[in-house]
Amino acid sequence: MGTRVLDCPKCGTMQVFRELNKEERAAVRAEMENPRYYVANLWRCTAKGCRTYFPQFNKAGYGLLPEEFGEEAAGK
Repeated sequence: MGTRVLDCPKCGTMQVFRELNKEERAAVRAEMENPRYYVANLWRCTAKGCRTYFPQFNKAGYGLLPEEFGEEAAGK
């Protein structure tokens, strides 16, 4: 799984982002009205406590993962 350094819209700084794992993708899909919502290209911020995710290269479409995914440590 790759990582990228991107500007996080919630943190307001450059952060390491990684692709969502299987459990995170399932949680995002469960929250969407459309069960066919495409989740394979979603990236999340790895800053501790940040739950921000967005589609690759589209920060305007960001969302927040559920609370249980809030304790990510940088670099994971």
